[in-house]
Amino acid sequence: MVPNPVHQALSKLYSQLQKDADTMSNALKPADQQMSANGTWVGPAADSWGSQLNGHSKDCGTQVSAMLSEVESALSAEPAQVTAQEAQNKAKLLSMLESGRMN
Repeated sequence: MVPNPVHQALSKLYSQLQKDADTMSNALKPADQQMSANGTWVGPAADSWGSQLNGHSKDCGTQVSAMLSEVESALSAEPAQVTAQEAQNKAKLLSMLESGRMN
């Protein structure tokens, strides 16, 4: 048995997402706070846009959590060790995915 390259890739992705989760979750917060201060842009269009921005800002954390859950689920579905042939096949698939040849 050898390390599963898909498991390794998902593990790396999950670690990176965990590391960046706070930044991604709060990416729109400064712009939302600035719009809420009512000094950046005023008027009906600004109110509408600001309301949408506020919704998107609040949704960032939910989206990041969903992303983490998806990757965690995929990671748990992949065995850490596979046969050498399976590893070779999975490495080939990863290579194709990374180069965009799956279309």
